Amino acid sequence: MEAEMGDSITHDLSEVDLKSWRSIKESLDSFLVIIPTVLGFILSRLLCGHLPLLSTRRFLLEFLLIGLPTVILVTVGSAYGYTYSLVVSLAVVGYIYANIPPNTPIFKYEVGKRPIVFTLLRATAYSGTCAAILAVDFPSYPFDYRKSRTFGASTMDMGIGLFVVTMGLVSHRTRTTSDLKKLKRSVLPLLVLGLARTIVIAAIDYHQDETEYGKHLNAFFILGFTKLIGSFYSLLVKSDEQLLGLSLGLLFLHELALQLGLSEFVMSSAPHDGIFSANREGLSSLHGCVALYLLSIYFAKWYTSQDHLSFPDLISKLRKILLVAILCWLLTFISAYLTGIARVTFSFGYVIWIFAVCLSLVVIFAFFFELILVKSDFINKKSSGDDKERVISLPTFVESLNTNGLAHFMLSNFLTGMVNMSLDPGHRNDFESVGILSLYIFVCSGAVFILLRKSIRIA
Repeated sequence: MEAEMGDSITHDLSEVDLKSWRSIKESLDSFLVIIPTVLGFILSRLLCGHLPLLSTRRFLLEFLLIGLPTVILVTVGSAYGYTYSLVVSLAVVGYIYANIPPNTPIFKYEVGKRPIVFTLLRATAYSGTCAAILAVDFPSYPFDYRKSRTFGASTMDMGIGLFVVTMGLVSHRTRTTSDLKKLKRSVLPLLVLGLARTIVIAAIDYHQDETEYGKHLNAFFILGFTKLIGSFYSLLVKSDEQLLGLSLGLLFLHELALQLGLSEFVMSSAPHDGIFSANREGLSSLHGCVALYLLSIYFAKWYTSQDHLSFPDLISKLRKILLVAILCWLLTFISAYLTGIARVTFSFGYVIWIFAVCLSLVVIFAFFFELILVKSDFINKKSSGDDKERVISLPTFVESLNTNGLAHFMLSNFLTGMVNMSLDPGHRNDFESVGILSLYIFVCSGAVFILLRKSIRIA
């Protein structure tokens, strides 16, 4: 879920050349921007995995490996992001090569209904969003990272798409009309939060960019409506496998409507008057959101179709995911030339790009957390004479965010508003920007860590 404040990248539609390198380059650059967070999770697992999950020392070390690099690399150190990722990647590969034997393990992999790769993907979305929604208000935040108002694939354009995917990964297909009654526990809170945000924004006269979701809508509304509409659509299919055809069919129909004039209307300079026109950005994106949501449910059910996998079975599954990810990236590049990539309308190109990003992250997380590091755990347990079932240790950062992700996001939004109203981030120098952002990340992550220690789960 991206920030709903701050400047956006604006492109004059009369000057936008969809058949250009710009969107392709943006889509790749944006993916690489989140790699330092991924590497932070891996480093935390390698360097802090021996410490107790709930120890304060482990939390502080993980903050230095995840939180601090994130702050620096999205502000004053953005020019060195690729260098950082390359150096750390080489160091991780070198460590693995030197310490983990290449033999093939023989134990079974327990996939479970909530695979750790989904947990890591969710933590990546929350962690990156928390940093971006405040960092965007500082001058040191790169302009190219900001949301696109028309076509584009910037870093902040990924936000809402990643949240739709992570919501779909933990959702289930609606099988009967009686299942719809259960929606009030998941949809109603999102709609209430959306309404509350709209009321507060209007009450304090806080700036909101109407070209993001419209005059009255916001990300909470979009997620709530996506889950609600997606649940109704899923009644049309009789099995989880049929969700693939439903989602792709819906996505093609959505893109057809965009090409027939809807996209031009949404991105036009027409005034935001009347219910539909005032909220045309959010309303026009809903069916694209629903298509991505249903596609994510299908992928989750396919990934968890077997509770236990042998090593060859897991490798085979990851190869299939990698091939589909490559296909999605190719379709993303083609779409950039033919129809464009647009977050504001959740176009075909945008949906496929987000899915390509998520599949790529799943492959990376599975390689390290389901193969390499698990293999190390297994070898260490065998050498100590303990032949019990493997134990997967995730970073404390990840466990905290997974337990209270929504609480973390709400706190980050609240603190973002407080900083904007009291510290004037638009006029802060580089040193002040890093200091304020570091303290902000520390407070947000520290709050959910304390909740984890006290075994408190809010949302």
